[in-house]
Amino acid sequence: MIIAQVFAFIAFVLYVASLQFKRKEKVLKFQMIANTFYALEYLMLNAYAGVNNSLFGISRSAIFYVCHKKKMKFPLYGAVIFCVLVVIFGYMSYVDYYSIIPPAISIAFFLALYIGNMKAYRIIAAIASISWMFYNIHVEAYISVIDAGVELISALIAIYRIDLKKYRVKKHAYWEFYR
Repeated sequence: MIIAQVFAFIAFVLYVASLQFKRKEKVLKFQMIANTFYALEYLMLNAYAGVNNSLFGISRSAIFYVCHKKKMKFPLYGAVIFCVLVVIFGYMSYVDYYSIIPPAISIAFFLALYIGNMKAYRIIAAIASISWMFYNIHVEAYISVIDAGVELISALIAIYRIDLKKYRVKKHAYWEFYR
């Protein structure tokens, strides 16, 4: 149980750091490693919906990393297959209503990366953090409850710093021009 919490802490540090990068490839690299540690944590807690989500998170990030490096878009049929696999594995690991949370988050993250909108990705990260709090409390992943709260704060900071602050500066400059 303690080793699971250590893995959760390592994953948490990597995931929070990933949200602060502007460049997609850095976000993806950090999240592949973070999801590896999350998978180990959930495996040790016998929380198989969390394990599946983490494994899909690794594959999702790897797919988008390779596509980004090759300057190609992941094909639509691949996106459909990925989402169908998430649903199948989600069904196989279904235990209770809480086990619906990880596959739903996995699909939401996948779709945000598929459309290539990092702003949407950060918003989904904030919403997912709240959902993870409920799941982690249920599976007794206590460090992950804390890290979901910090991830929420980090995502909100990133949204402000990268998305909203830029908008406010442009809006302010526009207003000053017409004064």
